[in-house]
Amino acid sequence: MLTHKLSTCSIVPMTIWSPRIAKGATPLYQAIADALQHDLELGVLSVGSRLPTHRDLAEFLGVTVGTVSRAYAEAERRGLTSGEVGRGTFVRGEKIEDHGWAAAAASEAGGVIDLSLGTPWSIPGEGDLLANTLRQMADEPGLGSLLQYDPESATLSQRTAAAAWITRTGMPATAEQTIVTVGVQHAMTVLFSTLLRPGDTVLTEELTYPGMKGMAQMLGLRLRGVAMDEEGLRPDALDAACLESSPQALYCVPTIQNPTCAVMSQERRQEIARVAQAHDLLVVEDDVHAFLMEIPHRAMSALAPERSIHLSAISKSVTFGLRTGFIVAPAALVERIRAGVRSTVWMPSPLTTELTTRWLSDGTADHIAAIKRNEVRARNTLAREVLGSRYDLKGHEAALHFWLRLPEPWRSDECVAQARQRGVLVAGAEAFAVGRRDVPHAVRVCIGSAPRREDLRRGLEILGEVLEGHSDTGANIL
Repeated sequence: MLTHKLSTCSIVPMTIWSPRIAKGATPLYQAIADALQHDLELGVLSVGSRLPTHRDLAEFLGVTVGTVSRAYAEAERRGLTSGEVGRGTFVRGEKIEDHGWAAAAASEAGGVIDLSLGTPWSIPGEGDLLANTLRQMADEPGLGSLLQYDPESATLSQRTAAAAWITRTGMPATAEQTIVTVGVQHAMTVLFSTLLRPGDTVLTEELTYPGMKGMAQMLGLRLRGVAMDEEGLRPDALDAACLESSPQALYCVPTIQNPTCAVMSQERRQEIARVAQAHDLLVVEDDVHAFLMEIPHRAMSALAPERSIHLSAISKSVTFGLRTGFIVAPAALVERIRAGVRSTVWMPSPLTTELTTRWLSDGTADHIAAIKRNEVRARNTLAREVLGSRYDLKGHEAALHFWLRLPEPWRSDECVAQARQRGVLVAGAEAFAVGRRDVPHAVRVCIGSAPRREDLRRGLEILGEVLEGHSDTGANIL
């Protein structure tokens, strides 16, 4: 065995790595990656260590820079390292979640802790699951078929797998009803641009998903907010809004509403469905959080299927990066919606769709979702431990965020600004408000965007410290 001792340099502060490479090891890049994995398992390398540059390691090992580049790429493929442009390559390993390594490194260095995004972290080893599925696909005959055009957005087998998964979330679906999209945001854009016209009115909860607001502005749609209570959309307020504004559609999130975390009871869903039927209203139900629920509610779309469009995706419960969403639509609208998909992206990537639907069928999605459900519960418990005894938190054990009502004299814009000054990002109520009616003094705090629980805890503690102070905005205005 040859031992090459690496001297400490500025790019690997306080770290000396001495990889042991066997003579004649082939391929050499793989031997270097094996050595890195071996030393990480033994504790010689610790998570967070910065590795030498490609050039420095090549010089110390007496190999080419290209060999080291391949070794680092192999290590990253295994989930052992993560490269950051301009900063270097860091040891990651399975002691830290895959998602947001750059954010974790920044957090450790006293940087920003982002609690403003509703994105989930990746579980340890998720990259390996991806690699295994890709290898299986590569070894099978007919891989080239995934390079072909499909006018129905996905193959029958892919839509069948998606429909079976959607049915498990509380919305009965068939392959014929199911349309694959590039995430829910794409699905919403397709639906509202295809089925409505500029100037049409869409009702939403008075606090709604900001992506809906941006999309409505782009398409020239008029949004009108409808009053809410602890269960979300109020049936009486919806009925009144229909009488006053003659809307064409309703967009709502009955399960873990964004941003308030409200969950409609089955009775409330039935009441909303009855109002929609009475006013001949098209209902677009965003059910993206359903699979995070241990026992999902029956989808509201199932109560009025002739006028309802159901949206779902794997972004919250499985992984964000595959960008796969699903539409379940009445038979009369399916071809119009497919035409909308063709008009925007022609079709979702068949390779990505195949990978996604395999995960839905072979248990991989269930495996990831189960781990995330447990972690979401743990993080919500942590949030209540840090802030729940002092402040008004509205949340749900399966939610990736909670709604924090601010104490006097705080306003949401002031809280957001002062938290940002302390290095914590949260989203103020203004981002969710529809129209010019009074905006509540509250912020949405996301528990999934922090890569580790310790980052989340620190971010919540800082937010608590901010709130314990006093808002002084306007103190010097005469």
